[in-house]
Amino acid sequence: MDITPTLTHRTVRGIDVLSDDAAGELGVHVAFVGREGGVSADPYRSLNLALSSEDDPVRVTENRRTASAALGFDPGSLVLVRQVHGGRVLEVPEGAGGVIGDADGMVARGPEVVLAVMTADCAPVIVAGSKGVALLHAGWRGIVGGVVERGLQLVGEPWAGWVGPSIHSCCYEVGPEVVSAWTKRDLPVPGESCVDPGAAAAHILERAGVPAYASPVCTHHDQGYFSYRRDGVTGRQGAFAWLG
Repeated sequence: MDITPTLTHRTVRGIDVLSDDAAGELGVHVAFVGREGGVSADPYRSLNLALSSEDDPVRVTENRRTASAALGFDPGSLVLVRQVHGGRVLEVPEGAGGVIGDADGMVARGPEVVLAVMTADCAPVIVAGSKGVALLHAGWRGIVGGVVERGLQLVGEPWAGWVGPSIHSCCYEVGPEVVSAWTKRDLPVPGESCVDPGAAAAHILERAGVPAYASPVCTHHDQGYFSYRRDGVTGRQGAFAWLG
């Protein structure tokens, strides 16, 4: 399939959405949402989608309904994982729903489910291929742990990749052990003590011959997104992928 990945901003029901309409017309739906348009109060204001946070679960559930309505899918079709900052990627079993296990990625083979990951600086990564679509949660540990490569392996012949808003190297100072791990994997290190998970994910995709688009949005800089590095206790925005 010939897909040239890109992301275009639009506002739907007060929610900031980055999506690729051309890919959607070909049956691959990708969407990354910001933090506005929900009902949660500080420090989770306002479209916090993470039930794992200390936010009121009633409000989080309402936020999930709001995001689902804006994106056009049934919230009951959501499939998630308990994100553990590693490299494990699960294939979604037939008939699955809700949380399916401890991992940092999922692969869907058909249109019955909508994959979702939650982030607040880590890079959300979507890879579409001949055997399905993968949605990955790629922090620095996930990048080093091979989560992107595992996603590539599971989608068959990969067609395209999208990397959503994440913290950029301008705002992500790390220790020497992280820089060393990056260097050992031949990943770009923009500064002496800074790395960029989103740029690294795009680099891995492109190195594998997969066209990729990485959002220029830095979650630390842009107040329209949750950022753990900036705010500490905070909410999580969502990334979504589905077929059909």
